Amino acid sequence: MALFGGQSDYVGIDIGSGGIRLVQLKKAGNKPALVTYGEIPVAPGITSSDAPADITKVAQSIRELVKQAKIDTKAVVAGLPSNKVFASVITTPKLSAGELEKAIKLQADQYIPMAVKDVKVDWYVLGPGKTPAEQQVLLVAAANTVTEKYLSIFEQAGLELMALEPNAVALARAVVQPSDLAVLVLDIGSVATDLTIVHANVPKLLRSINIGGTTFVKSAAQALGLDEAQADQFVRKFGLTQSKLEGQVLKALKPSLDQLVSEIDKSVKFFAGEYPEVKLEKIVLTGGTTGMPELPAYLSTATGLSIEIANAWVNVSYKASLQQSLMGVSTGYGVAVGLAERDVL
Repeated sequence: MALFGGQSDYVGIDIGSGGIRLVQLKKAGNKPALVTYGEIPVAPGITSSDAPADITKVAQSIRELVKQAKIDTKAVVAGLPSNKVFASVITTPKLSAGELEKAIKLQADQYIPMAVKDVKVDWYVLGPGKTPAEQQVLLVAAANTVTEKYLSIFEQAGLELMALEPNAVALARAVVQPSDLAVLVLDIGSVATDLTIVHANVPKLLRSINIGGTTFVKSAAQALGLDEAQADQFVRKFGLTQSKLEGQVLKALKPSLDQLVSEIDKSVKFFAGEYPEVKLEKIVLTGGTTGMPELPAYLSTATGLSIEIANAWVNVSYKASLQQSLMGVSTGYGVAVGLAERDVL
């Protein structure tokens, strides 16, 4: 099992905090065709647990999901959440595959904030660097304990784990269109926000920001004197609408939102410094918090960039009769679709 694998017939599986999603595609013309998809809920906290009993429960859920979805392969590529993986784009001299392997093994400790002996390291050449003598490489590392946990999950589920990939990389593959030049993919999850800047369909910058849906709920709860269940309802219903509740929810969320915008601005400026000739086109917004009222408009005004709501199925062909149901779950399926699109897109 590798962090980047080589197999064209597999199913993408996204093990999320609230559920597990599965997508299988097949090569068909200009776009890969949807074979099957599905999801199954899981108890809160179970997928992040390292307890053997919980690992077994996750495996059982995957086994049930596979049965429901009727996949026709046992080969799997799975996603790793940002808090379980280190990923960075580095620049190296233009080297052969063998030379690059030696160089990374010798210099990995310069890039990875973990002891090299405790992690599994892999890499992927993205393309040329700024000069003909350079190349850009996506370097990925995950703790041995994490990769062993995922291997155990899929072995117990009766599947073969072929590769692991950072969720952010898979998501960008799914929601960025081939015609896009430079796009910022912003995935606002429950506990963190993954930010990926993609240029010419290649990830150039990957970051994780410790602000997510839970941050907003806690901010609302504290400012408005609500319990978190009530605050969650207020955030979902009223969001950033100035005319609702005299703008109290907006006022409560603004400090956290401004912090998020500040981190986005830092990333945009860093990218502009690295690639001054490239103009960032837009932000593609996804994640569970995307539905917060007025959030896209707020981010557009604050960043000066247009906002597009991500469509996980934009690079996939499917039956017209599935259009409504697929669009209804689009924001949750980006990672699973992106994992399934490896080698078929």
